[in-house]
Amino acid sequence: MQAIILAAGFGSRLTPMTLNKPKPLLEIRGKSILENMISILRKGGVQDIIVVTGYKNHLFDSLSKKLHFEKVVFDDYATCNSSQSLLYVKHRIQKGTIILNGDLYITEDFCRFFKSGVSQFLSQKIPDNTTAWGYIVDENYRILDIDTNATSGYGDGIAYFDNTQDIEVFKEKLEQCDSDEYWEYAVLRSLDSINYYAFPCDTLYTEIDSFADALYHRLLTPEEIAIQCADDKKAVRLAGITNINYLITFQGKQKVIRIPGSGTENVIDRQGERSILELIENLDITPKSEFYGSGIKMSDFLCDYKSLEKAQITEKVLEKLLDSLLKLHSIPHKDNTEYKSIKLYNEILKYEKLAKIALTTPKEHKYVIEVARKLDNGGGGVLCHRDLQLPNILFNGSEIKLIDFEYAGFSCIEWEFGNLVAELELTQAQIEHIIHYYNKNNCNKNNSNKNSLQTLTFQSVIEGSLMANYIWALWGWIYNRIDLGRDYLFRFQNNLTLLQNLAKNKSLGV
Repeated sequence: MQAIILAAGFGSRLTPMTLNKPKPLLEIRGKSILENMISILRKGGVQDIIVVTGYKNHLFDSLSKKLHFEKVVFDDYATCNSSQSLLYVKHRIQKGTIILNGDLYITEDFCRFFKSGVSQFLSQKIPDNTTAWGYIVDENYRILDIDTNATSGYGDGIAYFDNTQDIEVFKEKLEQCDSDEYWEYAVLRSLDSINYYAFPCDTLYTEIDSFADALYHRLLTPEEIAIQCADDKKAVRLAGITNINYLITFQGKQKVIRIPGSGTENVIDRQGERSILELIENLDITPKSEFYGSGIKMSDFLCDYKSLEKAQITEKVLEKLLDSLLKLHSIPHKDNTEYKSIKLYNEILKYEKLAKIALTTPKEHKYVIEVARKLDNGGGGVLCHRDLQLPNILFNGSEIKLIDFEYAGFSCIEWEFGNLVAELELTQAQIEHIIHYYNKNNCNKNNSNKNSLQTLTFQSVIEGSLMANYIWALWGWIYNRIDLGRDYLFRFQNNLTLLQNLAKNKSLGV
């Protein structure tokens, strides 16, 4: 037996790591995917191994010497797909040839499952929430057809060609493949001429098409991902609640790499976050960021900045923060209707459904919904950060920067300021100061827009705080951070009491 491993591609879904090295060199449990694959092939008795490389092919040289495989360089890897990589070595395909894609993390010797004299695949069960090539087979596992958009059953797999006549037909179909097609299209187009078989084997390998795959199958930890993206294989853990953040050196620059926490996809629109950051790129209120697959974000590390501390909160610092918010809020929803407006009512329903717990009495809940509807109908909405806690506000002693825009979107400003005063635990005097400063500068600085003509009042800010504390309390139960959830719930109850007192004083004419 011999093996041909296709390892020429860039591996875009594994960026930013693949900006430094090819996907088959991703390390899992101390070995690269390629080294692990070759080790198992050797155990199965495969001596002749051809690795078709392309992108950063020089990085395969040391492994080629160490593991004694033949390295072939396919120069057109950037403009062609795997059909052309395999076509480049078609003359090497002979009876007894295994063909593998270079991103398979193999867990056991599979050669013992091959049957002699036939063309076959060792197929795996298609994972949930995945689309793959699925095999439609008869009772003898002969492939009758291929569903290229299958969501269940068995598909893909490791190929083994052990029939000389079949190989010649397969080569002809391979030559007919377009340059942007996978090599498996040659299989699809030769079904009428070749009896292919797909034998189910459930636990042979995991395809590492993205970091999300590796995390889902617990083959990599967030720290290992950060280390493999770093130039020097060093990563320093940074603060984070729902996400995992590390400081690394990437392509010679200090960067913060963010790896999304488990389950965050239920409440966060990563594509929306990317779009928002592109929208505010020229406002100079946040570090530059790049987005990659699996929700990974890389941001410039601001070495002179640190998270704002409560002891640093003065009127001047609050004004600097408000200046940044005025820039952000200068972007109205009416001019950006391609973005969905975030309604408090809908947010409450979403979080309540995910939390699966009642945190209020029926009477309190009725009041919460009434306030949410009132704030939703109060104005057109502006672009808001919506998560202004201290770790997301950076300060260098003179300037403010905002980070973590994953909850950002177009909403009412009451949410923004309610969240701000709740997270920073501002006093009544501080709240009144930010209301005065914001209202005055909103009118003076932006007469043409005036942030959707909304004016802050003490009551509206506390109502926004009520909304923020309730939703973040639900968030605490969703992510099993009951300690934080209880803290937000305590603040929520304080908001209720304060609003009741304001209503009572108003009725008494106080």
